[in-house]
Amino acid sequence: MKDRIRGVNLSGWFIPEPWVTPSLFEATGASNDAELQVALGATAYNERFREHLENFITEDDFRRIAAIGFNAVRLPVPWYAFGAQGENQVYISVVDYIDRAFEWGEKYQLGVLLDLATVPGGQGDSNAGAASSSIAANWHSSTTGRHVALSVLERLATRYGTHDNLIGIELLDSPIMARRTGLFQMSEGIPSHYLRNFYRDAYELVRMRLSDDKMVVFSASGDPRAWKRFMSGDKYVNVCMDVHLYHYRDEGAVDITSPRGLSSAIARNRRLIGEARACGFPVIVGEWSGAAVLSNASVTPEGRTAYERVFVSNQLASFAEARGWFFQTWKTEKRIPAWDARVALGSLERAMIE
Repeated sequence: MKDRIRGVNLSGWFIPEPWVTPSLFEATGASNDAELQVALGATAYNERFREHLENFITEDDFRRIAAIGFNAVRLPVPWYAFGAQGENQVYISVVDYIDRAFEWGEKYQLGVLLDLATVPGGQGDSNAGAASSSIAANWHSSTTGRHVALSVLERLATRYGTHDNLIGIELLDSPIMARRTGLFQMSEGIPSHYLRNFYRDAYELVRMRLSDDKMVVFSASGDPRAWKRFMSGDKYVNVCMDVHLYHYRDEGAVDITSPRGLSSAIARNRRLIGEARACGFPVIVGEWSGAAVLSNASVTPEGRTAYERVFVSNQLASFAEARGWFFQTWKTEKRIPAWDARVALGSLERAMIE
């Protein structure tokens, strides 16, 4: 993709998430996709999920995404994208809907970044950090997890690699990487050598099926500096690092209701993008939002909206050194102001997005 990427995530479409589509989870007690299937049973789950696939994202969404001024979508897909059947769970294929995404993207001139967002055993969520994430990161301990992840990436690259509007493939979404916390202590997460070896093998598989103008993307896992001298050989072409920039729950979160807090958050964006580029990679901001800490008790709902709008516009300016960005996410059932692009970015002048 020659133009700078200005995109949105289509979160919650192929991987149900309660904050995106709470109606899917009502009266089930489930908090994620796997628990939802257990709660409903395979048959009822698949019936409900098929209805969701048909109705949550439609061609009209792609039309509206393009009309606002976006030129790309990031498509999180599960490891069972082609369907899977185990002892206790049955997952239907979503490839027909991925096909639709490419067809609609081509019609409305939207690029598509495919993102492998789940793996067997779980990759965690480095957006929150290992200490606070409630999502397991046991993928490296799974006997078949690595094989399954490589297999689905290969199949995705084979099926979609020749599409003109494919931007590229992201090899994992936001895995928690184990880090040294002391002389003999490591934090929980996926060992760095395991991730590095997986990324190298995955690159070889997908690059054989992608032309050099398609990106192969890997996650910074919350620490861009950890990837110096990684994939630095000439055989690695068009490799891009994905940095997720959130400001609402991690150790770097600050109150943006003060000028100092706002400038600190924006400086953090620029620093992390700079650290990634210093490792020799072009950078995309695969996820970001308008959510931030607003601890001032006197802030009214209208004031919150105003602060978040200023925060969003300042963040857009801070992405200048990145190849592009994807807002998190296009739509939520409750139209959550800081997370739903239709609300958070819909009122911005088109020139600010472009």
